[in-house]
Amino acid sequence: MPPRVAICFHGFMRTGASMWWLSRRLRRAGFIDVALPTFGYHLHPLAECAEAAASAVRALSSRHPDAELHLVTHSYGGVLARATWASHELPALRRGVLISPPNQGAAAADFARKVLPVHHVGWDPFGPMRPGVPAHWPLPPGEIGILTGGTGTPRGYNPLFGEDNDGTVTVEEARHQGAVDFLVVPVQHSLTILAPTVLDRVVRFLEEGRF
Repeated sequence: MPPRVAICFHGFMRTGASMWWLSRRLRRAGFIDVALPTFGYHLHPLAECAEAAASAVRALSSRHPDAELHLVTHSYGGVLARATWASHELPALRRGVLISPPNQGAAAADFARKVLPVHHVGWDPFGPMRPGVPAHWPLPPGEIGILTGGTGTPRGYNPLFGEDNDGTVTVEEARHQGAVDFLVVPVQHSLTILAPTVLDRVVRFLEEGRF
């Protein structure tokens, strides 16, 4: 197996440190380097975060020019990944896993904007996650799998959504037609990057191209 490196994009209101357990699991699986950059989603526009993300990808690739490049994201990090590869010339991925991504946008973002209407003063941290907003971006180039949480029932973890969900993102909001595999696991949104069963499935996909 050729050398492998990975870059991980964290979720909203988190830091790269939130992906530490995932990076530990990847290193145990043989990844020689795992980058955990931090982006201030709540402080900077998505375009600025994408610029920083592109720089982090280039830096990792430069350190290991002969290694396969892999990607793992959580929640908003999936939106960032799609915006980053869509707006910058970057190396193609060997494989990537988007965990609980609001690929079609999320109704929860609209609710958050109503509770915290800061967009009225020109600051709109939830805007890139609104329903339909990120839907036009393609997935990053490479084999991409999507893993999200749900209960397998219309109630989900939050019955207010009216369909299966992980408590924050619905199963349908996580889907993207460009994915080569899609999996729903019984784990809530904030725990998906900590659950051993999720970490094992991520490693399996990065190694085999299926969950």
